[in-house]
Amino acid sequence: MKEEGLVKRIGELMDYSGCHSKKEFANKIGFDASNFSQIMLGRRSVPRSLLNRISEVFPEVDKAWLYDGEGSQIKIHANDIPGFGNDEERAEYKPRLPITAAAGTLSDYLGGVLAHECDYMPKIRSIPDYDFTMIVKGNSMEPKFEGGDEIACKKVEKIIEWGKTYVLATMDGAVLKRIYQDEDGVRCVSYNHDEYPDFHVNGDDILGVYRVVGLLRV
Repeated sequence: MKEEGLVKRIGELMDYSGCHSKKEFANKIGFDASNFSQIMLGRRSVPRSLLNRISEVFPEVDKAWLYDGEGSQIKIHANDIPGFGNDEERAEYKPRLPITAAAGTLSDYLGGVLAHECDYMPKIRSIPDYDFTMIVKGNSMEPKFEGGDEIACKKVEKIIEWGKTYVLATMDGAVLKRIYQDEDGVRCVSYNHDEYPDFHVNGDDILGVYRVVGLLRV
């Protein structure tokens, strides 16, 4: 186990846990706060006892990822997936759609995704209520959104705040843009104006509107 990589992954788990300080995270896992701070500053080696405490408190974290950086951070079991287990268990997970929100050109059809095709990730407590997450691709929304970012989205039923960032599900795919009211539809605007001009989407082609309520960046 390489110390630098271990410390980095433990830092990622601090973000995942919703803790805002080293002391808060140490208290959460029942570890001495002073020792934990020294470890995270690289002044002490990562002891096996710390990894064991993390594994006990966060059983959903894959040990292979924690110890060696292999695989995915979170391991999901069948009982955690909607359609299995009870309502309380299912409420703790949110789907990550197996498609991307294009920050540039339209791609992939959002409306055709089935529940069993999604990954189900533990609900992110630090983000307001959301329906799903998806990955951004392209660079038209930089610097606010970069390719590879994961965004949390909430379906809009009534009021749209024009000028805010949304994911539009259209007949041609899912697109991430700032949107403005336009004749017979919406005008889609990028942050990167030099490379990506505005374009129009007809109202009849919009299958769903989703407000971006959170962002994860690794």
